[in-house]
Amino acid sequence: MNLQHHRTGAKVAPACLAGLSCLLACTNVVIPPAEPLDPQAVFILDHGRHASLVMPAQGSGIVRYAYGDWKYYAEAETGFTETSAAALLPTASGLGRRAFAQPPTPGGVRRAVRVGVDEVHEVVVEWQAIVQLRQQLDSIFQANAETLVDNTSYNLEFVRHSRPYTIFQNSNWMVVNWLRQLGCQVQGPLLTSKWRVETPEQS
Repeated sequence: MNLQHHRTGAKVAPACLAGLSCLLACTNVVIPPAEPLDPQAVFILDHGRHASLVMPAQGSGIVRYAYGDWKYYAEAETGFTETSAAALLPTASGLGRRAFAQPPTPGGVRRAVRVGVDEVHEVVVEWQAIVQLRQQLDSIFQANAETLVDNTSYNLEFVRHSRPYTIFQNSNWMVVNWLRQLGCQVQGPLLTSKWRVETPEQS
């Protein structure tokens, strides 16, 4: 081994780790659409390391959606092997869903969701965008109904999702994608469950 190359590599590794730590410490800044037609609230749930999204249902109630590694999240296999694979390799993924009768308010969300929630972030978007995103996610459930798993630990039903799970395409990244479909701008690392909602500029 070339000694100079070895020394350079030894310097690069800590630098990469420091860069990754800084990235993971950063915040995702969410800017809702300004003056949405028929405004309705959706809710980002910060669960500590990952996030999920709650939207109002058609008529009444709310629906929570989540995305994650299939074995770790859908099948609750949280051992070292599953955790390492989910962190390092592209793995099979799942889409989670659960409907609740609670109202679409921060208090209603907290009463409905039984798993740990560190923060509830309210984001006001256009109702029609919510309808379209819900229809898109529900169609994934319909198309993959034969894979359904009911995970009582997370209080979610899961079906297979076509997009492989990776550390760079994790639950927080997916929630960002959903927020963008709802008309939001999102700035930040997109990998962590650290969120700040800013007031949109009025036209």
